[in-house]
Amino acid sequence: MDTKTRLLMMYRGFNAAERLIAINITIFTIMVIFNAIFRSFNGYPPSFFYEYFALPKDLGDLLIKPWTLVTYAFIHGDFWHLIFNCLVLYFTGKIFYNFFTEKQFITVYAYGIFAGAIVFLVAYNLLPAFANQAAFLMGASAAVLAVLAASATYAPNLIVNLFGVFPLKYWILAVLLIISDIAAIGRGINEGGHFAHLGGALIGFLFVKQLQKGNDIGIRFERFWNRLVAYFTPKKKSPLKTVYRKQQNKRSTTNTTSQSASEKQRKVDAILDKISKSGYESLTKAEKDFLFKAGKEN
Repeated sequence: MDTKTRLLMMYRGFNAAERLIAINITIFTIMVIFNAIFRSFNGYPPSFFYEYFALPKDLGDLLIKPWTLVTYAFIHGDFWHLIFNCLVLYFTGKIFYNFFTEKQFITVYAYGIFAGAIVFLVAYNLLPAFANQAAFLMGASAAVLAVLAASATYAPNLIVNLFGVFPLKYWILAVLLIISDIAAIGRGINEGGHFAHLGGALIGFLFVKQLQKGNDIGIRFERFWNRLVAYFTPKKKSPLKTVYRKQQNKRSTTNTTSQSASEKQRKVDAILDKISKSGYESLTKAEKDFLFKAGKEN
């Protein structure tokens, strides 16, 4: 099996949280390689990624760069910023999946991104103490806090082991994180990030509270996401071919070959879907052997 097939199988076996972790790590790796090369030639670090992908506080800049409402959540300032977000996302994602679906995870994560951006912009454009401060927002923390708050709201008495040692009810952990963000505001250290964290936690809490009342505030986003995925998913070409009378003798061979290829592709797709839902280890030996042979032939 070639490397491309292995990577595809591994990626398709990930759930949404694990895919986001992989994406964030990949983007950060590209950033640090670019920064290292740029600094080697110029002697100072570049501002390209932060200038074009981080969320600016100025609304005029935002109108010019509206994509930063999303891209800021995939830009991290340093290695530990990235690692902390990835670790928290991994463990909170595992808890989230015990109660909610993958589409709901994507919805809460996306809502956390937008809620964090909105609270950041409101704080730095309406609150007098922050109006004249230069600031921009980056990092996935708001989205991660949204996932954590949603799970803690749904299962507040779930026991989690803090640092793998201290047993703690999930709602207490969520409240402690929120209090730490509130306490950090006004101290001049990453205040924009703390505002965004509060926005993410708030939307995660509201999402579950509304869901418990029978009001799914994420349904419209789920429909939008389904259309977006369908738009970027390549449509499979029909294996059927037009056969003319002059090709009568070849029709049987052509149809048999097409049917064989089509059946093989359907089996490969079914196995990859199984990997996506249950992981590679859920495959039987026969399925693994079949996928291995298919990868070599392609």
